[in-house]
Amino acid sequence: MSWLHPHSGLRSRMSMCLGLALALLLLSRRIMNGEPSSAAASPKPLETELVFAAMQSTDMSWVDEHLSDRRVSIYRADGPPEANLTVPVNKGDEAMVYLTFLVDRYWTLPDVTIFLHGGRYQWHNDNPLYDSVISIRDLNLDFVLEAGYVNLRCAWAVGCPAELEPARYYRERPDDPLHSTAMVYPDQFLELFPGVQLPEVVGVPCCSQFAVSREAIQSRSREDYVRIRQWLIDSTLQMGTSGRVLEYMWHILFGKSPRYCLDPQTCYCETYGHCDMNEEQLKSQWVWRGLVLPKGWPDAVNETN
Repeated sequence: MSWLHPHSGLRSRMSMCLGLALALLLLSRRIMNGEPSSAAASPKPLETELVFAAMQSTDMSWVDEHLSDRRVSIYRADGPPEANLTVPVNKGDEAMVYLTFLVDRYWTLPDVTIFLHGGRYQWHNDNPLYDSVISIRDLNLDFVLEAGYVNLRCAWAVGCPAELEPARYYRERPDDPLHSTAMVYPDQFLELFPGVQLPEVVGVPCCSQFAVSREAIQSRSREDYVRIRQWLIDSTLQMGTSGRVLEYMWHILFGKSPRYCLDPQTCYCETYGHCDMNEEQLKSQWVWRGLVLPKGWPDAVNETN
């Protein structure tokens, strides 16, 4: 190669260096301007899973119809022992399903788990149509990651600002058969949370539907969930009572204070992205229609207005 000009190699190297410097300059300007780099890896989408507590008679076809893009686990609490997703014993309403999932999936949890009842339309679903599909679709997953535990209900009716007074009931031991949960809650709390001071007030929106991050779940050991599930298996409390005891413990279990009642306007904004709601909109977001929605709901909505 002696016939090449003696300075051609130097010029070639200088051109390469100038080209590299120009490329780095352009890249730095893009970064400073907030432009994404084509070489940057795309953010990993959040892994979510819907965990439904259902019975064999529960019609779950709505899940396939409207949520086919979601990972779903449907537990049939009264299913046969050989069923793929069932529970050791049908006790505590949805609580046995939730605890069984926590025990079985502790090491393979998604980023966010959403715990729900099986029915699509339920009186406590917090939107004007009482529709689980709306609640699931609108849920702000980033808020779940930030908060750890997010109740799917923002309305204060039933549960907030104060549902139970465990410390007073423990001190006074009132005979209050109309409030069986309040009567048994103090002793169950002390058993399930050994060494934790009995709270004066417990308040959280009902009704055991919530989303939890993997980090919040794993802030407790798997053995804790095994122990609590065994408590439920061994419990002599009536099914509804044991379920309600845990209904007002889930938020504490996942790291929230005993009274955890977010301001509704803040809650609707952060949980569902419904911000800047006025007073009238807040009142109409959830309306009490009784424990059973009108027959034929939501087609019956016009008939009941």
